[in-house]
Amino acid sequence: MPAPADVSRAFWNIQRQTRKNTQKTPKHQNTITTFSIATPVASPMASSKKKRKPSSSLLSRRQTAAAAVSKPLPSKLSRKLIRSHHTAQKRLSQAIQQNDSTAITTLTTQLTTSGGLAAYQRASVSGQSSQRGGDSSRILTDWFTSLGIPKPKDAASSSSSNSPLSAFRLLEIGCLSPANAIHSYFPAPRRTLLDLNSLHPEILKQDFMSFPVPASAESGYDIISCSLVLNYVPTPAGRGDMLKHISRFMEQGLARRELRLQKPRATNKLHKEELKPVSSDDDWDEWFPALFFVLPAPCVTNSRYLTGDKLEEIMASMGYEEVRKKVSPKLVYYLYRYHGNGTGGKFKKVELLPGGKRNNFAIVVE
Repeated sequence: MPAPADVSRAFWNIQRQTRKNTQKTPKHQNTITTFSIATPVASPMASSKKKRKPSSSLLSRRQTAAAAVSKPLPSKLSRKLIRSHHTAQKRLSQAIQQNDSTAITTLTTQLTTSGGLAAYQRASVSGQSSQRGGDSSRILTDWFTSLGIPKPKDAASSSSSNSPLSAFRLLEIGCLSPANAIHSYFPAPRRTLLDLNSLHPEILKQDFMSFPVPASAESGYDIISCSLVLNYVPTPAGRGDMLKHISRFMEQGLARRELRLQKPRATNKLHKEELKPVSSDDDWDEWFPALFFVLPAPCVTNSRYLTGDKLEEIMASMGYEEVRKKVSPKLVYYLYRYHGNGTGGKFKKVELLPGGKRNNFAIVVE
């Protein structure tokens, strides 16, 4: 049987090839799209009327095509696409583990013809649109408020001086849009946004598992957002590896916290006296480094192999403390503080809740 790392690597190679194939569009399709807006034929009676000056046809038609592509999908269709993509992905990972070449070919073709990762992302973007209340980071900003961290003075400003967290840095894994609610707290360049298939120039096209920990704490991160990403990893062992890789960044986050706490207090230059230290109400370092973590609710509420208690045990073993939690019918949200004093235990795939209608989502830590 292939090693978990080999399975994950093979899976992502297939996904990349799928994405590459879906991006190839025949020339005749471009022609149809370019001339999809018909020009009406003027009648003899209207010949005396002033003709309307045509606009820059190529630009306007491209904009029309782009608008059609970016139009949100119906919610039922979005959910159907997401579910079918996850099902095909799960079966593909099983086929790779079993070296079933026929199933691999069939499922790869299925993913390609259905639009692959690009279609999945479009459905995900539609699902997280503000009109549907799907931006999960709004939960995080609400939690910031409950922890005493005020909202930025000017959410629309790109200046980090407007944010109460101006000295903090964000790393977002699986980012679909640079306009999420949390980004107002971390304007560029105080954030790094990653995704396997970037949908925006600011989002780096990057596999997080090959994204290196920065060489110095100054370039590190204080909070990591991992929303609806872990469930996309095809194997239980691969999910455990992702959590361990996140923890490497968290270790550097601890070093950043120490650097902030060691900075000398400000002084009043006029009277040459030390200013009062920041009050505990304004001391937000105690909540960092932090991990904002989101999973589909059934991964925790209806799995044979993972429960809320088991997830808490896994996270505690890695050095995390739960600060906030919210369970909705569709999603479960967590905010963890990383203290680094974990036991470093191992967790196997063990059945906890038997039942025919439960799913097989699991996290294995080796």
